[in-house]
Amino acid sequence: MPSTYQRSLVKGIVWEVFSFIITFIAVYLFYGYFTLSLKFSISLSLIRVILFFIHERAWKNVRWGKY
Repeated sequence: MPSTYQRSLVKGIVWEVFSFIITFIAVYLFYGYFTLSLKFSISLSLIRVILFFIHERAWKNVRWGKY
C-alpha cells in the first residue's frame, strides 16, 4: 500500500507533539522562562515537521527494504 502525502504529514505532526512536549520541558527546566520555552519549542517543531515531511517523501522513493 503506498503512503500518501496526508499520511506522511499526520505522522510528522503526531511525532512533533511528543517532541514539542519534551523540548518545552527541557528548555523550561534549563532557562526557567515559560515564554522563551514556548517560542523555542514552537519554532523548532515547525522546522522539524517540514524536514520530517521532506525526509518521509524522499524515503518513499527508495525501494530498499520494500517487498
